[in-house]
Amino acid sequence: MHASFTSLSRTVLALCLPLALSACAAMSDAPPPPRTLDDVLATATTAMVDANPRLSDYDPLIPTTVVDIDDLNLSSTLGRLASEIVAARLTEAGLRVREVRLRGQLYSEEYTGELMLSRLAQRVGIDQGGRSLLVGTYAVGEDRLYLTFRIVRTSDANALAAAQVSLPLTNDLRAMLDRW
Repeated sequence: MHASFTSLSRTVLALCLPLALSACAAMSDAPPPPRTLDDVLATATTAMVDANPRLSDYDPLIPTTVVDIDDLNLSSTLGRLASEIVAARLTEAGLRVREVRLRGQLYSEEYTGELMLSRLAQRVGIDQGGRSLLVGTYAVGEDRLYLTFRIVRTSDANALAAAQVSLPLTNDLRAMLDRW
């Protein structure tokens, strides 16, 4: 009886061990979640482009400064950088992104950038020849930073694509949040 139990145990072990090892291997093959601001914003940009393959029908796109969700008239180094990174990624994805700072008329306030989450956004987009705008907000939690992005058509203010991401609030991110 002991011999048959040992034989049964070996058979079960021989069948289960490869399954357990393959499950571990599958888990280790998964890419780690993005941890840096650049990685998280690349993921968000890819999600927006993938969600609407016809985004190029609505370019040129004008990027606007990502603003504080609690005060839409306020941004920070983080908000300005996030806008720049996403705009660069959209350009890399093949969209035409218009740099409004190179034009004569600039709708901005010192230290905040091109704040566009308002009716002014639609008007500026049209005035600058943009068919869509990149708009976004950020919120600061106790331990996490949350960012939302939308690509909005200037003709009717409808969102064409959207993405939201969050990442751990590190000292590096806090340093870019001017008031934290």
